[in-house]
Amino acid sequence: FMLIITGCCFCDYSNLALMIENAQKELQKVRKQIQDLNWQRKNDQLAGGAKLRELESNWVSLVSKNYEIERAIIQLENEVAQMKQQQGDENKENIRQDF
Repeated sequence: FMLIITGCCFCDYSNLALMIENAQKELQKVRKQIQDLNWQRKNDQLAGGAKLRELESNWVSLVSKNYEIERAIIQLENEVAQMKQQQGDENKENIRQDF
């Protein structure tokens, strides 16, 4: 009877050892997946950061161009106003000369 119990305990121990080994392999597999996922996330974040810097640079450039365009518009509006004023002054002068 003692041999049977010992034999069963050995079988249980063997099964337990196999279960532990399988669990450790599964744990290593999951840890590797987590590591791979974290690595991928890090790469995605680095790529995203580079893209953000590129977009920010483009934005700054576009804002600068808009500012230059606004300045040019104001300058042209001033020139047009001066031309209209000169033309108005010339028209007034011509009207005076006609009389």
